[in-house]
Amino acid sequence: MSPARTTPSGSSISAIIAKRRIIVTCGTGGVGKTTLSAAIAVKAALAGKRAVVITIDPAKRLATSLGVKHLGDEATDLTEQLRIVCKKVDPTLGKFTGALSAIIPDTRRTFESFVKSIASTPAGAERVMKNPIFQIFAKEFSGTNEYMALERLYALAMETENGRPRYDCIVLDTPPSRSSQGFLEAPGLLARFFEEKLIRWLAFPANALVAAGMKKALGILERLTGAGFMTSLVDFATGLLQVQSTFTANLKRVMELLESKEVGFILVTTPSPGTAPDLRHFVEKLSQHKMRLDGISINRTLSYLTQKPLPKNPSAGEKLVQELIERERQLIRELRASAADAPICSQLPEFARDVHTLEDLVHVSQALEP
Repeated sequence: MSPARTTPSGSSISAIIAKRRIIVTCGTGGVGKTTLSAAIAVKAALAGKRAVVITIDPAKRLATSLGVKHLGDEATDLTEQLRIVCKKVDPTLGKFTGALSAIIPDTRRTFESFVKSIASTPAGAERVMKNPIFQIFAKEFSGTNEYMALERLYALAMETENGRPRYDCIVLDTPPSRSSQGFLEAPGLLARFFEEKLIRWLAFPANALVAAGMKKALGILERLTGAGFMTSLVDFATGLLQVQSTFTANLKRVMELLESKEVGFILVTTPSPGTAPDLRHFVEKLSQHKMRLDGISINRTLSYLTQKPLPKNPSAGEKLVQELIERERQLIRELRASAADAPICSQLPEFARDVHTLEDLVHVSQALEP
């Protein structure tokens, strides 16, 4: 399999911001994606870009990282707060000409807007959304959050203001996932669910034998879940059949955007044993979809420590530090080898405390260059 397209060695966050309009951060949960995404948006704003960071995160970590009480479905303008903070940190930074906004979308609202946009009539959309099976699907189906993140990304990319794109830089912090490629698999999961054969099979069983078997199985489920289950399921499938073709066309537009030169991916990880295989799978997925890996961001490193020659009689602590540094360097080499030698675009140390304010993020943004 050919490797994913990568940027030249030595690529930096600043270079990625200059080259891409849309930056997607991916990685497993708990590796610092949200903080990094917000810091990239801050850096873009300081570079003169109209930047927005968007995250679909049930834990609302983006609001915490930005030091604001609430972020909602509509963009919150943080430009003036950023200017005040920058003047405090460094007066020259406060002269930036960009803008910073942040969004934490309401996933359910995004999903409902999505259904309305692909339904042929308002009545058809209501029919699907009021169905009890839809309520379960919207909440539990694997890949829904991820695909709604893509839908919101596409909508933001298409927004205009005074005849030009509203945002010069869009940073998407992908939803928490057990694996870095989970986000990339979401469109395929949803697409398979919308496959016409599957929906037709639910709505119109192929033959009497299947129909009888379905009726018996659904009858058991109906007794367990309450009257109307079978009717609701068939009605739900029929409603999906009506929007299937529009969804397929919509998915194609979203995937074309992700494959375009406007979009670059950054994999966020930590120098931990066992991360290399997941990174390798992520690169393979990007390759399959013809998407661009711009770099790897390695968080929580010992990069703030300098490896020095050990004295003649080193202490146990000095030996331990040297061993940890060398072990980390070996892990980073393994990560790069697993990612087809993709560049390390940032390497952040383990911070002494969590990032809870916009001022913290300004300092992180200044530390992003390798």
